[in-house]
Amino acid sequence: MKLKVFDRILLGILLIAAILLSFVLFGIAAGLIQEDMVAGFISLFYMFRENALILAGCGLVLLLISVKLLFAGRGKKTESRPASALMRQTEHGGTYISLEALDTMVQKHCRALARVRDVHTTLHSTETGVTIGIRLCVLPDTDVVTLSSELQKSLKENIEALTGIQVNEIGVLVESAAAPANTPAAVSRVE
Repeated sequence: MKLKVFDRILLGILLIAAILLSFVLFGIAAGLIQEDMVAGFISLFYMFRENALILAGCGLVLLLISVKLLFAGRGKKTESRPASALMRQTEHGGTYISLEALDTMVQKHCRALARVRDVHTTLHSTETGVTIGIRLCVLPDTDVVTLSSELQKSLKENIEALTGIQVNEIGVLVESAAAPANTPAAVSRVE
């Protein structure tokens, strides 16, 4: 549960009130606050109507804060993205493939190109298919327009032929046109 800034402020106010009340209760129990002091303080609220209204207002504010915080963070639930994609639906059930398996296929296809030095991928599954995001590091003097166009076309055909999943979009971002100096293999990220 993630609280908004306003809810955090309310929680702080409620916690300060609870801390003060716990100190008072501890003081009464330990004998630090005498009975006549407590009786004198409480009698103030019975003597004057204004004091009783202030006490009622403070109680109402603390009650409203408590109720507000009770339901904080229970708003709309964000739609979780599926970790798999539907390959085929039959009368017996569906066949799914995990996004990690698709990610491996995409990375293998991209790394098979001689001009590609490094690749990072992201995959998003929807009801109509998958969307693929590719970040590439290519060799210097690479025609990135031709490379990205050919990669998009061949990758779409490859994934659709192997899995039967509709590829909605393939976005390519060329991050670097220089050979990385002995960097470890890229870590893929699947969403």
